[in-house]
Amino acid sequence: MARKTKADALKTRQLLIDAAIEQFAQHGVTNTTLLDIADAAGVTRGAVYWHFNSKTELFNDMWEQQVPLRDIVKYIRTENENPLMDLREKFITSLQYVAETPKQRALLQILYHKCEFTAEMMAEDTIRNKICCNRDALRESLLKCIHYGYLSSDTNIDVIVIMLRGFFSGIIKNWLMEPGQFNLYQQAPVLVDNIMRTLHVQPVNVLQPEKKFCLR
Repeated sequence: MARKTKADALKTRQLLIDAAIEQFAQHGVTNTTLLDIADAAGVTRGAVYWHFNSKTELFNDMWEQQVPLRDIVKYIRTENENPLMDLREKFITSLQYVAETPKQRALLQILYHKCEFTAEMMAEDTIRNKICCNRDALRESLLKCIHYGYLSSDTNIDVIVIMLRGFFSGIIKNWLMEPGQFNLYQQAPVLVDNIMRTLHVQPVNVLQPEKKFCLR
């Protein structure tokens, strides 16, 4: 019997990670066993334990190997010189990438709907920063918008970051629950344009209590 090479071992490891993504997305992390993953990958249970000491270790390694969404978006699009338009296009490209990429959808399904996090797992916010809307990258984009005069210098970046990340996560969460409710790929530009309008909203004068917001 031929000895397995390092390449064979790496191939088996990747088969297990890919199978884990599929099983976690379909059945949930809690309801999936290492044996389920081994069966889905077409390997023995012993092969699973040769690569991973536990399901949690496999779970964490699965996320470690994922390419940050911001890097994927940077690779598949050309940067716009207008930082506000560039931010808009990044959001649109991100949503469309999720809509047309089964693996990315599966990963987000796990993150948002199929996992109960424990202390030993990679933190939910760490994963969200990696494969969703990265907090630091978003702050950097907004600072550029302020620097070049596309946003007011008194813009509260912390609030805008919370809003944009919430909008992005909310759209994906709702779409994943019922993908047939709307075409995410086609609707991405309209959704993002409506979200971006919130960047131009500020509180009105306190002497007008009947209105909460006005457009600049």
